[in-house]
Amino acid sequence: MKKENENNAKSLILIMPSAPPSSLDAAKAAGIESIPASIGLFASGEPFVELFPKSGDDFDKHAAALKGRDVIVVQSGGVPVGETTAHLLMAVHTLKAHGAAHVTAVMPFAPYMRQDRAFDKRFVSLGAAFFANQLKAAGADAAVTLTPHSQAGIQAYKDVFGAGFTAVTATEIFAAYIKKHFGSNPATLAIGAPDGADKAADEGQIRARALADSVFGDHGGNKIFLIAKTHTGVNDTKITAFTGDVAGKHCVIIDDMIDGGSTMINAAKLLKARGAASVTACASHGILSGSALEKILAADTDGKIPAIDKLVLTDSLPDTAQKIAALAQKSPALAARVDILPASGILLQAAEGLQHAAQTPAAARPTRKHAP
Repeated sequence: MKKENENNAKSLILIMPSAPPSSLDAAKAAGIESIPASIGLFASGEPFVELFPKSGDDFDKHAAALKGRDVIVVQSGGVPVGETTAHLLMAVHTLKAHGAAHVTAVMPFAPYMRQDRAFDKRFVSLGAAFFANQLKAAGADAAVTLTPHSQAGIQAYKDVFGAGFTAVTATEIFAAYIKKHFGSNPATLAIGAPDGADKAADEGQIRARALADSVFGDHGGNKIFLIAKTHTGVNDTKITAFTGDVAGKHCVIIDDMIDGGSTMINAAKLLKARGAASVTACASHGILSGSALEKILAADTDGKIPAIDKLVLTDSLPDTAQKIAALAQKSPALAARVDILPASGILLQAAEGLQHAAQTPAAARPTRKHAP
């Protein structure tokens, strides 16, 4: 398939305010040129997007450079969510309106993914499917995200974008961290999810097995510890079952996101009570609403030792780093127990893969497998 602008074969990238901090470095490393933009609000609070601000006499040059190009737009569904999602939709629409050939929306943290299914006899919003359709209507040709909340959320995007949707996992990012800090010996290391052991095909259990396989090698997923819980309130949980050998071991808990933190804290306290030498909590997305960050790090066992020794997150949400910096001003010792790992590299790699596939005749394309 011949591109409309053969002299501009390399992708462009639009890095928006709610993009991960590592986005610019990842783009430079990949040789992807950034589009300058003014992204903000009118005095009334109405969002706006302007590409190549104050172009003036350079308008025609910028218009020619954009026409026929493949563009990657990076924006997480960070706070305030309504504002960041509106900016993403406007950016995609503006790019297509001015001649971009193929636009890939990279959402390190995809918004509304927890609104992924209907409930019996309840009138609930289906935000995941709704926003996927909004993206498509705005002009997005493809979408990429990191560690979606559920298979239902993944399916919502597959239904809209088909092979143009990729869900990237953070498994290898966390596996590299774990191997560096704890090695890969199951005699001294244990891996598991904070809940879901009582649910068939639970996403958390799938993530834990995948991480164990990556750290321990083939069939490592058979060695994970198992935790089941029940909800005792909107943001409160209680552990109902546990299986596993964790005494004297460094334990790693893996989850897709941490919001209020009670699930992770309860799991960590259980592991410490069972004799764990340390507990490291890993999550792709650090939402950390309200005072959750301090609550997680300050939680202890019998007022003696921390329940969670280390909190490890990706930079999928830029305000995570801001919350850590704010905590460092108040409690530097607590903030020092958080590590943030960059995820932009694997996301941009996936986005460029989708754009390359779009330029390749269908008969020549390899079969694409979506990550769980």
